[in-house]
Amino acid sequence: MIELGNRIRERRLAAGLTAQQAANRCGNYNSRTWWHWEAGERSMAVEQLLAICDLFDVPVGVMCADLQIPASRTVSADLQRASMALLKDYWELPERERRAVKRVVKTLLKRYRADFKVMR
Repeated sequence: MIELGNRIRERRLAAGLTAQQAANRCGNYNSRTWWHWEAGERSMAVEQLLAICDLFDVPVGVMCADLQIPASRTVSADLQRASMALLKDYWELPERERRAVKRVVKTLLKRYRADFKVMR
């Protein structure tokens, strides 16, 4: 998670934002939460990662490319390929359709949060 945090910090600094500004624009999080994400000390949910990628206008696949996944969090190669294909398809959608997909995913995550523990 430290690698992802470093990438988030690099994007924030390149955008000229403080941690508080980025946190506010990303979903009204506090700067402490943002700092924990950048330091790799706190995990984030998929919708938080999507919001961060939207803020910096970077595809999730680019933000997460070549990240080292701890052995306790490994995923089968087939699932990784399917996930990356899904992300690629998502970013190829027109903006309006991406927003609609994002709303559906957020609704499902809220409804079934206990079943979708992400990055924990």
